[in-house]
Amino acid sequence: MKKRIAAILVLGSFLILAGADARAANDDWRNLSPREKDRVLRNYQRWQDLPPKDKEHLRDEWNRWQNLPKDRRDRLKQRFDEQRRDRGRDRD
Repeated sequence: MKKRIAAILVLGSFLILAGADARAANDDWRNLSPREKDRVLRNYQRWQDLPPKDKEHLRDEWNRWQNLPKDRRDRLKQRFDEQRRDRGRDRD
């Protein structure tokens, strides 16, 4: 169960970041910095290179994430951020 939640968090955060980049790119590509444009293009290329089965799995996970109540998503994001911070401390 913990592995599943962790996987959802990782995939969810990736998709949120990729979605934010894509929305920003669609809204105003010209105002993105070269670094942001590069990140959008890399994420898009990664998506294009995925096998269809993996794309479908990610779409299912994204739909599951979107259907969670907002407070539950916020708690999961907070826990993910805390775990990421803790992992960063472990490396120091």
